[in-house]
Amino acid sequence: MRSCSRLIASALVVSVLGTVAVAAPIPVANWEELSKDDGIVTYSREIPGTDVVAFRGEGLIKAPIAKVANILIDTPRKLEWVAKIEKAKDIRSIGPYERIEYNHTRSGVFIVRDRDFVFHAKGEFNDAQKQMIFRLKSVKDERAPEAGPVRGELQESKYVLTSRKGGKETYVEVEILADPKGSIPKWLVNLFQKSWPRKTLENMRKQAKKKDVIEHPLVKAHFESLEAAAVPATTSDS
Repeated sequence: MRSCSRLIASALVVSVLGTVAVAAPIPVANWEELSKDDGIVTYSREIPGTDVVAFRGEGLIKAPIAKVANILIDTPRKLEWVAKIEKAKDIRSIGPYERIEYNHTRSGVFIVRDRDFVFHAKGEFNDAQKQMIFRLKSVKDERAPEAGPVRGELQESKYVLTSRKGGKETYVEVEILADPKGSIPKWLVNLFQKSWPRKTLENMRKQAKKKDVIEHPLVKAHFESLEAAAVPATTSDS
């Protein structure tokens, strides 16, 4: 029973990452491929100085980048697609794509404590690559609830969204390096976190198919202006 409880607890960290993530991307060549199925490729990478392994996934979502971005930005609706999430709220807003967020994830087992996370989430544009990058990392904030569950740490994670086919599709890359803390053995954390990239991308695909998930208006306007600027101007003979 005790080992089973730890297995369940170690899975809790995967449910916080519904917003997001990291600075410069690590080249895919430095990652070890784990799986490739249904257009989703997953990878792992050992990180010097920590026993926690980083995981990565990438795949196509057949929806505009403004809709995929809104899945990540819309905090209340994370309860629809982020696994085991109990609460998701913005502690304070810093800008249209930046905030301090709080997530509480449930264990589902009475002898295992829940986990919660307080993190800084920020979205940025890379116009040259037609991308929107969400960066997320744990922080301390005086407005955050006092730790009731075990407070985990998001050392770094990210979502990179790349607009494709004139804005009709979005290629998504996700990464995670997180520690749920507590007494969970790190090898169990790594065992369960390796499924996070695939589950996240699969759940985002399902969410993107919902008709009431809208395109974020500011993100939509931004990328429409990029597409318009990329169209060569036409001139008529005088």
